[in-house]
Amino acid sequence: MKRILFLFIVLTLISVGSAGATVYKFQPDPVDLYDLDHHKYYSWGEVWSIPTSEKITGASLFLDDIRNWDNNPNDLWVHLLDSPREGVLVRYDGQVGGNNLAGFGILLNHWEDLSTTAQDLTYDFNASQIATFNLYAADGVWGTGWDPDCHYWNNGVTLSIETAPVPEPATMILFGTGLIGLAGFGRKKFKSNKR
Repeated sequence: MKRILFLFIVLTLISVGSAGATVYKFQPDPVDLYDLDHHKYYSWGEVWSIPTSEKITGASLFLDDIRNWDNNPNDLWVHLLDSPREGVLVRYDGQVGGNNLAGFGILLNHWEDLSTTAQDLTYDFNASQIATFNLYAADGVWGTGWDPDCHYWNNGVTLSIETAPVPEPATMILFGTGLIGLAGFGRKKFKSNKR
């Protein structure tokens, strides 16, 4: 009986946690961010609001077939930005070394010495970055910043965002009360079987 009760609680928690999860996918225009030229840095802004009563629970960046143009040391910095201009904006930096986006938004990732061989890269946001993403996306305007200190050919960038419903406090209280009741019932049943 105890195993059945435990299994029921675990399955209920899993179904409550995953119910209603939705994945949204975004791509810049152009999808390859102009092949991330080393003489420039970029911002890609989106206007999209989190659906009502939902929050961002996960996010990842996917870079399709990215490859460096030569074998020299190289860097690619990617930032999460709050309220950039919509679309892709390109600025000239003359391939000045270092991160031109330092101080703007938060750093998502810094890749170093990417290969000349095409590879797919996926970067999953950590919990702190997801919390910041929820703050940035609250007004419906957010984006990413890219500073390549080398030239990176690629076949496209995709940002995937997973959202899930935010449980209402009353629902959580009711759910918690039900779990306590089930646990009490199971304990009573267990004690009566022990005699």
